[in-house]
Amino acid sequence: MSLPMLDIKGLKVSRMVVGGNPVSGFSHAGADRTKAMLDYFTTENIKKLLRDCEAAGVNTCFFRCDNHTVRLLREYWNEGGTIQWFAQTAPEEDQIRNISKAKSFGASAVYLHGGNIDTLFEKGEHDEVRRHLDYIREVGLVAGCASHIPPNILEIEKRGWEPDFYMSCLYNIPGYKGKLGADQDEKFRHEDRRIALDVIAQVPRPCFAYKILGAGRVDAREAFEEVFAAIKPTDGVNVGMFPPDGKTGDIVAENVALVNEFGA
Repeated sequence: MSLPMLDIKGLKVSRMVVGGNPVSGFSHAGADRTKAMLDYFTTENIKKLLRDCEAAGVNTCFFRCDNHTVRLLREYWNEGGTIQWFAQTAPEEDQIRNISKAKSFGASAVYLHGGNIDTLFEKGEHDEVRRHLDYIREVGLVAGCASHIPPNILEIEKRGWEPDFYMSCLYNIPGYKGKLGADQDEKFRHEDRRIALDVIAQVPRPCFAYKILGAGRVDAREAFEEVFAAIKPTDGVNVGMFPPDGKTGDIVAENVALVNEFGA
């Protein structure tokens, strides 16, 4: 199996990448769903997912940069795995130290956590976001910015920061902003999808749409068709995969088939 490839500042990246929320137990669908993901995703099952991704043409994972991910990927690579890592900054850590950690442990790129960017923009601390983005470049990595709020991506473009890529959430989740351990009020409103997709289509840089399935709330076929009809040929999708949700026993192959049907 294979997938179309994108060029992100010289890095070859499959048009669909595997997201890390399910692996890290962030279900965005309630406590029972979160516990099911944590129970399922043993180290062996995470590595199996990555092997399945590589076999199907998914060559990049977008996983958060924390100690669990570092240990897991090191073990996977030592066993012969080759998946490329685009690291999401962990919001609970100092961002500069976290970027340095990603660099030290094999990330090819780093993107700033959408919740952090949204929070700092809300406070008017735009220069702090710019400082973090510049540091990613300083350590020699491909640099990206994520957001749950599409106008923030337009603001970054307006300011001329020129990240190498964007991550755009299809849902603006009020009150969430990546906080760990907080009592969340997550709203998945379908009207948010069109706003985000319109922004992705506007910006000249490559974008990865994420939460395209609404954390399991949207039919996969409908979601892939809608998203690929809207985004640019230089854009991709970041899809979290929970294998027990698969209809055929191979959720990776199912998603790859949808990319090749609608996004090739």
